[in-house]
Amino acid sequence: MLVCGLSAYSFPFSAGFLQRDGMPACPQPLDFFQLVTLARQHGLNSVEAPLTLLGKLDEDTVQRAAVMLKDLQMNFVLDMGVLDVEQAQRALPIARQLGARVARCLTASFLEGARAAHAADWNRVMREMIHKILALRPLLDALDMHLAIENHQDVTSADLTALCDAGGPRVGVTLDVVNPLAVAEDPYTFAERVADRILNVHIKDYTIHPTPSGYLLVRAAIGQGVMDWVRLLSWLRQRAPNASWHIELAALEARHIRLYEEAWWRGYPPRDVRDVLPLLRFVARHAQHPAAEWRTPWERGEDADACTRYEMTQLEQSVAYLRQMSALLPSPA
Repeated sequence: MLVCGLSAYSFPFSAGFLQRDGMPACPQPLDFFQLVTLARQHGLNSVEAPLTLLGKLDEDTVQRAAVMLKDLQMNFVLDMGVLDVEQAQRALPIARQLGARVARCLTASFLEGARAAHAADWNRVMREMIHKILALRPLLDALDMHLAIENHQDVTSADLTALCDAGGPRVGVTLDVVNPLAVAEDPYTFAERVADRILNVHIKDYTIHPTPSGYLLVRAAIGQGVMDWVRLLSWLRQRAPNASWHIELAALEARHIRLYEEAWWRGYPPRDVRDVLPLLRFVARHAQHPAAEWRTPWERGEDADACTRYEMTQLEQSVAYLRQMSALLPSPA
């Protein structure tokens, strides 16, 4: 068994998260039970998913899910999206029934590091997030659970450190390994800065496509993008040995990071240009030819079969690659 799990957000189309004309684009979206089965079929040991994939949250459905996870010896990480105290108070006890010890959450819903456009007062966003975390801390203690805040193309490594410090030992990080590229940080430097608080990891890869405004980040199968996986996975085993890993193959729409535009930087405090050099070197080293095709089947308007096939093929390629990598890694200490 590969000591890695599967996130529902590997399948924006197949799990029913994408819409066309206001309706779910996938005619028969994956549910929670199918996701668990898919993970097990690929030899994975965990799933990360929102409770909405269960459909009903009645006692029978929750119990059936709990039994399935226990029988298959599968772990579960709750995906709560943007943190909402009332929703979390309802979701966390259910997740604990399913065996979860970690709940992943977001600080905000916007993407592409576009803080100036979506959060004019970032300090206010941080204060509100800290207030939410503190409100949930008694429940986290009672349930023996941890909150793992993701760097979801919005928070910097400094932001995550501040949130964890304010939240205390029940609060840590879901490290999305390539999302630092969305806030102008080098992925490896970002990981080092939050290393002591990593509870959960999104195993994800991107390709980089230059634009006049910056660059596009485009979904890729693990091993077909920009990350040095032997380096990163070896580092994770050493620095975050107890963190769970979940394959999360990301959105079907490219993310445009407009860091060459002055307005983009208005969402961030001043930075020494030398702090940005590792990111600029990383982008220069990995940028593809400007004429390279970057659109996914979804962006090309292809049909449901093509979108589903694309997602499932990337999963198969990713699992195969991670199996190869695991043979190259030193044994855990």
